[in-house]
Amino acid sequence: MLVKRKYRALFSPKRRGRTGPKGPDKELIDAVVEMKRRNRRWGCRRIAQQIAVAFGIEIDKDVVRRILAIHFRPEPGSSGPSWLTFLGHMKDSLWSADLFRLESLTLQTHWVLVVMDQFTRRIVGFGIHRGSVDGMELCRMFQQAIRRKSLPKYLSTDNDPLYRFHQWEANLRILEVTEIKTVPGVPFSHPFVERLIGTIRREGLDETLF
Repeated sequence: MLVKRKYRALFSPKRRGRTGPKGPDKELIDAVVEMKRRNRRWGCRRIAQQIAVAFGIEIDKDVVRRILAIHFRPEPGSSGPSWLTFLGHMKDSLWSADLFRLESLTLQTHWVLVVMDQFTRRIVGFGIHRGSVDGMELCRMFQQAIRRKSLPKYLSTDNDPLYRFHQWEANLRILEVTEIKTVPGVPFSHPFVERLIGTIRREGLDETLF
């Protein structure tokens, strides 16, 4: 309850505007879906750029991601092997990393980076930071999580904006680890680490105040 009040006070609008239509128009939704259907390899950023060039409409890539998650349904077997088939081919050369946020008893925000071996389901480690996270802190959390471990060839991450920091991408290049992005809006493409975080919350963090 206190956490909800904290974020309601921080981020709720001071003045409520008039109610009205929300979200993109149907014509824009149809254009985004059709562009994705004709160009399966295009990501959300590329589609947003092409929409701006073709129609002169500035649209954020996250809006494109939400549109595709709701309205786009690819045909079965039209996009190559499934994500789990790809994971099986990677075996022990693939780790998964994910971030989640939690609050202390004094309402201090903490970020936790959990790294997991995708093949063995083994927890590689945790990186913890109190306060906001930038590129340098994200790299430090990753080094904390993988200390004294042999590195994999691939690291699976979701589309969180925190993974777009230049320091994070440069750190992976130095470590010679290739980052693989999950499918936007499809939790099943990042299944095991997502379930691990849910288990940590249900069995640990929801039961204990720290």
